[in-house]
Amino acid sequence: MTAARPLRDATVATLGLLAAIHAGSGGLTRLDPALLGYLAATVAAGFATVYRMSAFWRRPASAFYVRTLLGTVRHPRRLGQMLRGAARDLAAQRFIARRSRARWLAHLLLSGGTLASFAITLPLVWGWLHFEAEEQRTYRAFFLSIPVTRFAVDGAVGWLVFHALSLAAVTVVFGSAYFLVVRLRARDRPGTTGGFHLGPLGLLLAVALTGLALPVAGRSGSPGLFQAAATVHEVSVIVLLLALPFSKLAHLLIRPLQLGVQVVRAPGVPRVSCAGCGAALAPAAQRDAVEGLLEARGFRLAGYQRRCPACRRRQVAAAQAELLGAQFQPRPAGTRASGETA
Repeated sequence: MTAARPLRDATVATLGLLAAIHAGSGGLTRLDPALLGYLAATVAAGFATVYRMSAFWRRPASAFYVRTLLGTVRHPRRLGQMLRGAARDLAAQRFIARRSRARWLAHLLLSGGTLASFAITLPLVWGWLHFEAEEQRTYRAFFLSIPVTRFAVDGAVGWLVFHALSLAAVTVVFGSAYFLVVRLRARDRPGTTGGFHLGPLGLLLAVALTGLALPVAGRSGSPGLFQAAATVHEVSVIVLLLALPFSKLAHLLIRPLQLGVQVVRAPGVPRVSCAGCGAALAPAAQRDAVEGLLEARGFRLAGYQRRCPACRRRQVAAAQAELLGAQFQPRPAGTRASGETA
């Protein structure tokens, strides 16, 4: 596959994002000049993210699961399975809990805090979310020029609005610090402390800590200190955004395909059996897709992939014995040679 289609997808998505920013910000009138650096970074990161996601999802092996996910819309039972899988694995992330409860909680804090930060920051940066004072201690929030809520500055809603990013940053600090400690403790294992693993954690921790430093610097009364904290925070956020599609954080773009795997391998789907011993093999749809991919690339395996691993090994050993003229034939597991007693 060439880069033409991913490039087209990324270009269309970026133009759509720019149009949405223009419309949602009242013709760019509600954009905050102090956030223009973040705005440019989000547009560049959006282009790179869509390009990478399109390139991966369009790969033949990935496209099979994408088509499976899209096909669930026509089958209510499969759609229900997919939605339950999304709630279990994408939202609750229960697959991590099977490894460790502490790891699961830390991952929930890290992912939840990061997604919450994006959900709050992006509408502010794009001019979709703004606040207007109605009275001395009352504000009204507008989303896409539509009034959504009215709150008092000294009320519970007001406190949550003004501290939401700080709360999200705290969860990110706890989550990323946990995984950093875990990896540093296991640094004797190969690759555990490589930049691919530690880099994203360090970036997330830097963004969260510098974000928490902003209100502290603002209350210090020193404009220079606040400006320095704001600059460091902005740089760390921009680096994180641009690194998103090229780092380990890109697993966010790949994980949804696991839902397609679950649909393909769900109980009750047609499965195929080994042509040699009759043992259960993969689902029929998955076997057919693998055969199609291999044949499209010129591989002719003469039914080899229709046998289980044990039968494949016996088939290879038998072929080698025939070529060498040896009197050797591997026997199936659980059987004894003639004359052999228990």
